[in-house]
Amino acid sequence: MTILRKACQNCTLAKRKCVVQLPKCTRCAQRGLECTYDLEPLKAATVQDKQLHTMTFNTSVCDTPGYCFMKSVNLHPPFIDPAICGTGNTDNLELLRLGYQCVPDLLNLGKPALFVHPKLQLQGNSNHIVALMEARQDNLDHEMFERLIQLDVKQISLMENLTGLQLLLVYGAFLFPAQQIDTQVFLKVIYEWAHTLLASAQTRRPRDQSPWQAWLFGESVRRTIVSSYGLGMALSSFKYGYCTHWLFMESLPFDERAGLWMATSPQAWIATAGARTGEDVGERLISLHEFGQRSDGPGCDFRGDAFLALLAYAHNG
Repeated sequence: MTILRKACQNCTLAKRKCVVQLPKCTRCAQRGLECTYDLEPLKAATVQDKQLHTMTFNTSVCDTPGYCFMKSVNLHPPFIDPAICGTGNTDNLELLRLGYQCVPDLLNLGKPALFVHPKLQLQGNSNHIVALMEARQDNLDHEMFERLIQLDVKQISLMENLTGLQLLLVYGAFLFPAQQIDTQVFLKVIYEWAHTLLASAQTRRPRDQSPWQAWLFGESVRRTIVSSYGLGMALSSFKYGYCTHWLFMESLPFDERAGLWMATSPQAWIATAGARTGEDVGERLISLHEFGQRSDGPGCDFRGDAFLALLAYAHNG
């Protein structure tokens, strides 16, 4: 006689007791997980099943830069660790490095770069966009780089945190190939700056912005954080063969709608979103993991957005 499951998928994967109720079992309701009863027959796991590396997570709450699906992720089997890489692998590092080095040239042309948008209006004197536009392999301001490294990021403004981190990423892309940078120190600094930006962007973000400017600011913060951990992981895997932040990186959100970032006016931004007004555009965030799954295949059109194309390639190969 066939015996049907008496537990939802999440409890079955976690090997936990499932208190069955609708619409969600007790455990899934407490953790905010999607709860599915598929009534599949119980069966012994095959050797192939045991070798599969499966991942389940809840993306329904992935709507803020602080969300991390580490709280709701299950990895099977435990002996597989995707964080382990081969040292000296330059593929992703070279890809990111070339992409980051293009930032100054694009800004000087008035075009959106990977994580910097020329139309974002930032007020104050501690703005490093000018230094970003002047950054070149043969024209690096090493004193500026050293000053940024020594800054206490917790004592500076949100805007300086954002633009200073963007400048550090570009400097790192130029300096690392020439062995002009202490990898361990650089990793510590960019992770500290990114973590501070992540924690403060929600509470310290500028007020009275137009819908377009508010979206540009939020997406600039999200892209800069993703790019920080991306470069950090590429450097870490190249140098040490291990990525300590890979799971956190996979949970970071951004707006995947192709073309929005490439718009250079509020009218073009609204039209690209297919909305009637700026208020209707809103934010539609997705985690890097889910984006990678959706972008795993030919025919993806990122409409000139190199950030999305770079993430899809780096994530899926």
